[in-house]
Amino acid sequence: MNALEDRLRTELRAESRLITGETIPALSLPGHGGHRAAGNGRPVRGLVRRAGAPPRWPGWVAPVAAAAAVAGVVIASLAISGLIQRSARSGPANASAVFAKVPRYFIAIPEVSGHAVIGATATGAVLGTVVPPEPHTFFAWVAAAGNSRTFVLGASPKLRHGDILNDPRPVKLYRLVLDRSGHPGRLTPLPIPTETGITGLAVSPDGSKLAVSFLPPHGRTGSSIELFSLATGARRGWVWPNPGTLGSIAMPVASGGLQWEADNRTLMFEAISTRTSDGWPVQLYLLDTATPGGSLLASSKRIPVPNADLGWLHTNARHRITGMPFITGDGTKLVAAFYHEEAPPNVFGFTITEFSVRTGKPIRVLYRLRTGTEDGSTAVYWANTDGTAAIAVRGPVFGVQTLTTFTPLPAATQRLFTREDPPGSLNRLPAW
Repeated sequence: MNALEDRLRTELRAESRLITGETIPALSLPGHGGHRAAGNGRPVRGLVRRAGAPPRWPGWVAPVAAAAAVAGVVIASLAISGLIQRSARSGPANASAVFAKVPRYFIAIPEVSGHAVIGATATGAVLGTVVPPEPHTFFAWVAAAGNSRTFVLGASPKLRHGDILNDPRPVKLYRLVLDRSGHPGRLTPLPIPTETGITGLAVSPDGSKLAVSFLPPHGRTGSSIELFSLATGARRGWVWPNPGTLGSIAMPVASGGLQWEADNRTLMFEAISTRTSDGWPVQLYLLDTATPGGSLLASSKRIPVPNADLGWLHTNARHRITGMPFITGDGTKLVAAFYHEEAPPNVFGFTITEFSVRTGKPIRVLYRLRTGTEDGSTAVYWANTDGTAAIAVRGPVFGVQTLTTFTPLPAATQRLFTREDPPGSLNRLPAW
């Protein structure tokens, strides 16, 4: 068993203590067959299909799991007296005003072979589909720019029976730009070589740069972050001087691991130490990408979230942030699903909480589990510039969480990336 597989199995065993079997998204290998496509380094024709109107979808229930590490789930603890506020109520009257606070469009990639879907957040309208170019059969990575119209997709060859989901595999990167109405243009290969060992992907808010984190070379220390120009493919890199990895393991599709601030300069990443007797400690850092490259540690500053609240440790199974929080565009806050298990009557359970980037301490609770009959699990998929709006999951429902309200996304929208059987599972991973 390799080190990453060992870590993945240990993480899943630890997480199983927090989340019930009904809330864990199903993972499966791709099915048989593929999709026809063409490539040769030019804009790929025939891969993108537009839709004039949304198709009729079956009346699926739309429960969504909050346990998917690939979707940026973050679970941890809250132990500061007086911080808990009243939870935001659900369903404001003016839903259109709430949806105006979040990206208009999203793309959702399937967990197995198949097409990605471009959808309208506020209506669920299907605006087009994208098929992986041959010889690739599935999209392994997706990242969205801050303009809600530029996306980067990573395509990989077919997973075969017996493949380990988190083993490094080649990824070819493509850019997809939507027009002003949200319809997709051509899927265009980026001037970047096929890469192996990707652990994180993030497009700068202005859509001009791509940050990618990598595993270290086999048998060596030195995970790295590379910054690419989307126009030219020019690259600059930083190497982590210590043992460990950067970003998350894809299982088998992913979109997190790295996040930009709105200044198009500052990049948040997570550094995961090698396994200790307690587990895998994690720390969060901010990289100044204006530096010339070289040492990643010397070019970054640490976000002072307590070590005990991060990572997969035996000592924090009931008190931790799991996965990666979202940083607000202004760089002042982290928005995370935050877990605290405590004996009754002080049961806080799953929450959505904001942390100060400067101090690393919780500053505001957007939602908390109030009773044992409420939907429990939480997750965060997107946050705006100042943390006043986030796309989040509360129990089985995707919605927009503000400081005072929670507005579920339309059922038509949720059907584009969730499925009914088994309940609480994703069939596509959405990115905003």
